[in-house]
Amino acid sequence: MDKIDTIKSLFSQIDKKDKKDFYEAVANEFQMKTSSVRVGWFFHFEVRSKYKVQENLIVFMEQYIKNLNSK
Repeated sequence: MDKIDTIKSLFSQIDKKDKKDFYEAVANEFQMKTSSVRVGWFFHFEVRSKYKVQENLIVFMEQYIKNLNSK
């Protein structure tokens, strides 16, 4: 599984009702606009591989999901 497939798989684990908060958390973590994250990263799945953005996003998503599941 490549990194984008991993990101898609992790994204599918986030409940629809939690996605708005998730987009905001990712935007804050990566210092981006929420709309850019929502459309670019999680609609088109165009996440840059430069500067380990994909790897860092995977780690962030795994932690985010872990925290959601521990509530």
